[in-house]
Amino acid sequence: MNFSENCTPEILTPYLDGIVSKLLVLLQNGKQMVQEGALTALASVADSSQDHFKKYYDAVMPYLKAILMNATDKSNRMLRAKSMECISLVGMAVGKDKFRDDAKQVMEVLMALQGTPMETDDPITSYMLQAWARLCKCLGQDFLPYMHVVMPPLLQSAQLKPDVTITSAESDDEIESDDDSIETITLGDKRIGIRTSVLEEKATACNMLCCYADELKEGFFPWIDQVAPTLVPLLKFYFHEEVRRAAVAAMPELLRSAKLAVEKGQAPGRDESYVKQLSDFIIPALVEALHKEPETEMCSSMLDSLNECMQLSGCLLDENQVRAISDEIKNVIIASATRKRDRSERTKAEDFDADEGELLKEENEQEEEVFDQVGECLGTLIKTFKASFLPFFDELSVYVTPMLVREGQDS
Repeated sequence: MNFSENCTPEILTPYLDGIVSKLLVLLQNGKQMVQEGALTALASVADSSQDHFKKYYDAVMPYLKAILMNATDKSNRMLRAKSMECISLVGMAVGKDKFRDDAKQVMEVLMALQGTPMETDDPITSYMLQAWARLCKCLGQDFLPYMHVVMPPLLQSAQLKPDVTITSAESDDEIESDDDSIETITLGDKRIGIRTSVLEEKATACNMLCCYADELKEGFFPWIDQVAPTLVPLLKFYFHEEVRRAAVAAMPELLRSAKLAVEKGQAPGRDESYVKQLSDFIIPALVEALHKEPETEMCSSMLDSLNECMQLSGCLLDENQVRAISDEIKNVIIASATRKRDRSERTKAEDFDADEGELLKEENEQEEEVFDQVGECLGTLIKTFKASFLPFFDELSVYVTPMLVREGQDS
């Protein structure tokens, strides 16, 4: 699996006959651990070989479906979960035309499974969320009839509240520190314990929502009114970076979905005012989240998302929103200059070493990315509002002009 993960189809193809036939033998091995490993490896091989896997599809898929349908005991939960992962990755590799008939059968099994109550620690939940999303990527608009089944549990997972325990940092009360599923962090005089399994499920669900909006475009429109209020508050979800990242990535996808649905007449009873309403909900929230974001890399992602949202909203943005965005760009530049100064000071410390130097190099690269995104945002504002943006640009130029001078140059 580790080998094939980083392979191009060209490297892998000459070895596929041998690899696939061996893995099929191992799939029929009596040892469950071996079967699980074979499924993971097969999924990786299919993912890396893409179109070249079509040759093996007819031999492989019956075995995968048999495991999915028959591994129903509690002791086989992980085996069944891995079979979902493998089937969905094989489907994506070979494409819709080859996979279509089997996909219907697989989705019927998943629908039946989704209707049965599961224990909170059941690994199938997370694997199933990801399998549905891959099936959507593979089938595109043909997946729409299944969305009514997929969305309720997905929204439920995205809305999970973190299981948080807070005690005093000096307190002798340990937060079940021997429990692997709990992560402990200290903030000021508080010790916070967070159950990570809930956060992982929440992050997976948020990523899947973003994936559906991206894949289905205007077809995702019926769910925007439920998804937007779920994801927008998560732009400031500081317990888990992946949740924030997914929420940030989803913002332009939701706007794009709404805009396309209105333009193509697929949003009954809605017009441009609906897009304006959604834009008014998303963009100020993004700006506010950017103001409070502690991670440089995430700031860059937020600026990228904001830029896309501005391009989609265009002249729907009002003057107050443009003012707020300009002010925040100014804050981003000031904060970046401060971080740069701090890094420069760190290089002068006596204990500064090569490891610290590597770290600083990474941080500088992240800072460059932030500046790139600032430039993109300003470009979008100038293109969209032309002369009417000049007063704002004049205010910003005090902060932007120094960025035109390279380090070590006088002019």
